[in-house]
Amino acid sequence: MAGARCSVMLLAAALMLAGAVLGSGERPRLLGAPVPVSENDEGVQRALQFAMAEYNRASNDKYSSRLVRVISAKRQLVSGIKYILEVEIGRTTCPKSSADLQNCELHEEPEMAKLTTCTFVVYNIPWLNEIKLLKSNCQ
Repeated sequence: MAGARCSVMLLAAALMLAGAVLGSGERPRLLGAPVPVSENDEGVQRALQFAMAEYNRASNDKYSSRLVRVISAKRQLVSGIKYILEVEIGRTTCPKSSADLQNCELHEEPEMAKLTTCTFVVYNIPWLNEIKLLKSNCQ
């Protein structure tokens, strides 16, 4: 009886030690949860271009806006790929008819530059060549 009790105690101690060792590392991510991704990722770049084109198309401003910086980028695998992008955008000196926004300068006066933080959610199904802007929220 004492031998069985000692075996149970040793087993319990071994399990606690194994749990402590295994639990000390990075926990596995929840499958399907959004994960951080580099702003240089090809999919993120396509999603940013699409989101900015849609933003400018919907805007009533006579000037185009362009990306100033990426604050955060996440990717979520759903029935396609969802990109959750938090970015800072600014108003350029170029009218909306301008084609090359990356070469457009931002307004120098802060009230004209209108730096704005936006959250864009872009849904992409690459194998169907389908892309949609699900959310555009700017403050």
